[in-house]
Amino acid sequence: MSAVAIELLRAGLRDEALFLVPGLEGDPNELADLAAAVTGPQAVYAVAPTVESEPGLEAMATALVSAVRGVQRAGPYRLGGYSFGGLVAFEMAQQLQAAGETVESLFLIDALFDERYWPRKTWARALVRRTGWQLVRIVRMPPLQAAAEFRRRGGRLIQRLRRRDTDAVDTLRPAEPGTPDVTANALAALSGYRPRYYDGEVTLIASAEDRHFGADTGLLWNGLARQMHLQRIAGDHLTVMQRPESAGVIAHMIDHRLASRRPDFAGLRPGPGFERPMIVSTMRWFSAARLGHALTEAGFEVSACRPVDHPLEVLEGTLIADHRLRRGRRLASLESAIRQTRPDLLLPDDERAWALIRRLHAHTGDAETRVLIERSLGHLDDWERISSRASVAQEAQKAGAVAPDTSVVTDPATLAGWGYPLVLKTDGSWGGRGVAVVRDESRLGPTFARISRPMSYPRALKRLVVNRETEGLTNRLRGRRPVVNAQQYVEGREAVATVVCQDGLVRDLICLEVVRATQTQGPAEVVRVIDHPGMAATARHVVKRFGLSGFCGMDFLIDADGEAYLVELNSRVTPTCHLLVEGGHPVGEVLTLFPADCAPVEKLDVPRRSLALIELGERTVARRSHPLSRWGRRLTKRLNTPKE
Repeated sequence: MSAVAIELLRAGLRDEALFLVPGLEGDPNELADLAAAVTGPQAVYAVAPTVESEPGLEAMATALVSAVRGVQRAGPYRLGGYSFGGLVAFEMAQQLQAAGETVESLFLIDALFDERYWPRKTWARALVRRTGWQLVRIVRMPPLQAAAEFRRRGGRLIQRLRRRDTDAVDTLRPAEPGTPDVTANALAALSGYRPRYYDGEVTLIASAEDRHFGADTGLLWNGLARQMHLQRIAGDHLTVMQRPESAGVIAHMIDHRLASRRPDFAGLRPGPGFERPMIVSTMRWFSAARLGHALTEAGFEVSACRPVDHPLEVLEGTLIADHRLRRGRRLASLESAIRQTRPDLLLPDDERAWALIRRLHAHTGDAETRVLIERSLGHLDDWERISSRASVAQEAQKAGAVAPDTSVVTDPATLAGWGYPLVLKTDGSWGGRGVAVVRDESRLGPTFARISRPMSYPRALKRLVVNRETEGLTNRLRGRRPVVNAQQYVEGREAVATVVCQDGLVRDLICLEVVRATQTQGPAEVVRVIDHPGMAATARHVVKRFGLSGFCGMDFLIDADGEAYLVELNSRVTPTCHLLVEGGHPVGEVLTLFPADCAPVEKLDVPRRSLALIELGERTVARRSHPLSRWGRRLTKRLNTPKE
């Protein structure tokens, strides 16, 4: 009998083969659901030690490496394993790397090593948790059974304490009578193996629930690899492979990671000058966390500067730095975050963040920070124009792009001669706020008066208490009025061009038609991917004209003849930016953006590879659906609706 069992689970490209090692039992069938859910071009093999394998995990890994090389003679290799199999795959990668081979991808699926080698704090915490679980279980037993179980568990506890600082092969959980020899050998090998530092990248897929070991798998591997990508999967150590739906999510994670390594990958990759972005946010928008997750998955070193209780908190452990934006000292906290992290690009998440970064440029004495800000916000001389709706439209027209006539209005009387309907818009507003369509001249005066006045005191106080935003009240107290623009009305379908750019050049873009918005002139909720050369050309003109970098969104209206009119530039992160990072969205695809308050149209754009984001989105939808939230939205709409 051979020392290694190798089995083809899924046919595909052999030169891109993925080799997976099953758990303690060495059963290839354990990986069947995962292999069946894989959609990439790669072949999938199960490779496992047998009863004939030499003792010791290193020897097992050596035998498996020989078997793998029998299928694929040279790298790059793609390895993975579940539980004990993940530990074997980790050692295989070490040996292949030591032999001068390239290991392109290494996947550890809830892999654990012997507890004596866990970090001391993690081990102590796990010991306390497991002891507590056992005591709760024991007190529910009949007295005689409880006494026997207490003695047995007490002995196990003493054994754990004694073996903590020894390297002797001492199996804490000896094989029970009748245990298959393969499992017994694996238990002995597990006890004697101490993982050493791996100079490579590892994708650790850790279970979200701990019902067996008392320790978070995601914490055990800290510091054991040059780069560790942590992803969470719903379930516990056993159910992540026993449930077909969980195995399907793991396959999706593996597929995406392997696809991102291929030369034809459609998504965004890090490049010189765009490798270490920092997301700067003053609002608590889900889209920032969605983009941050996509960027970290794509290999970017992402940091953040954001307020407390922000959705970016769910990315804990994957960001290279996570700084607080202090409410009373925003400029100082932002400058401190930049100096500590030294990102190569700032990504403003909202209009206020864009303005805050601009203010920092005027206040900082650090030359490096000033240069960074100038790279991030576009041409320094154009900042006033970028933040003005009228200037953007006028500059777009000069560049040959199609845009409706737009101008700043201080007095409605200056609009004499404009046709109706026309649109009034305020600078610095978002999400459909600060926009009003004037249908006839009789409504111009009242609408202008309403849209140009500062935020009301009740609404400003609500923003302060509920949203923790101080700008509304500050502007009200200081009497600051928004800048109002008048724009020629265009009858047409709403569309969006989402762009990623660098130093005035477009790296990639996606054109989207808005199928449904959350409200009239509000954010898109359902979008369709379209091919529109006019939108793409205008986007390139605008990016080049202003020297933009990072992410931005441009709103269009497509008339009955198919002409696309640029109506707005958002020089910041928008809710569809993650689509560019992930790539692979064909023309015609309809996406309901997650989280959605309504039934999805066709495909719901769920972040399947992030359990934390899914849970956050579900909580967000539940909060929006609460009667108090619905009542608040109705009241806000009523207050903002002009009286006829």
